[in-house]
Amino acid sequence: MKFTPFKFQVPLAAGGISLMAFNYLQFAVPHGEGLIKLSDMPWAGLSTVQNLMYLFLTGIMLIFTAISLISTVVLLKSLLVWLFNREEYNAFMNGPPTMSIGIFVPIASMSMIANVVLAPLAFFIPEISSNLQSLMLPGFIFFGCLWFILFMLEFKFLKNWLTQPLDGAKLNFVWLLDVFAFGLVNLTGTGIASMAAGRELSSIAAFASLLALSVGLFLLVTKLSYLVYLQLKSVSLPQSPVLPSYFIMIPITCLFGISLLRLTEYLQIHFNIDTEIISFFLINFSYVTSIGWGVFSIYLLSSYFKEYFYRSEFSATQWAMV
Repeated sequence: MKFTPFKFQVPLAAGGISLMAFNYLQFAVPHGEGLIKLSDMPWAGLSTVQNLMYLFLTGIMLIFTAISLISTVVLLKSLLVWLFNREEYNAFMNGPPTMSIGIFVPIASMSMIANVVLAPLAFFIPEISSNLQSLMLPGFIFFGCLWFILFMLEFKFLKNWLTQPLDGAKLNFVWLLDVFAFGLVNLTGTGIASMAAGRELSSIAAFASLLALSVGLFLLVTKLSYLVYLQLKSVSLPQSPVLPSYFIMIPITCLFGISLLRLTEYLQIHFNIDTEIISFFLINFSYVTSIGWGVFSIYLLSSYFKEYFYRSEFSATQWAMV
């Protein structure tokens, strides 16, 4: 396969699996303040079932953290070569919206890597977990670079969409990849806002994240409404290779919900504002919406799974299911 920015879905998906295992341990295993570390695991005090489950999750986290980091290094080299090949880059960017929108995948993937370093990788490496505060400034600079690139690309795409006719027949849920990138960049920014001890740094991160959240939510509502309108006008579902893209709404909803939750944590930490009620509403609303969309998508695509999936060739949209 020739290089394409869509290949960054490999470290993106691997990082997501690693974070799932980490988050389970973070909330299931009692430990001190902050993020859980390998040294916090009370192996001797766990039952046999707990030991087996937590060892399995720790192994999953280790394997997929390695896959995410190694594949990122390999793909970054390919990305740099591809960016300097103006012919391939221009052909990609001038393609249909559901292809050119793939340029946002590396941004989403790099944002995922930042979260992998601060959580799963720090779980295994004490030097990282014990010096998280010293990583806040480099993390903020990294977030700022992703934030700037994200907005510059979005402005470029908005200009094209507003000045050139948009072929609705070629649009599908892949068109939401920029919204997905906004969600992941927000996850990094709000993580810094809620974790950084310095009020100035966390406040700047919170403001930048709030701006990105606002733009991301606007894009989500606008694009989703248009896609639903197009689907209601259509007499059938999109072609089979495109159908898994419906699942992209699940991580988008979760990412925006968690980002908003972290902003409430920032308000509680630095301004002593009681946000317990709104936090409860935000996290439950986002997850209930995600579960509802997941059930709806599985039912809607039941024929895809029964008749097409197992004999199908690889499609980049299938990463949405992960």
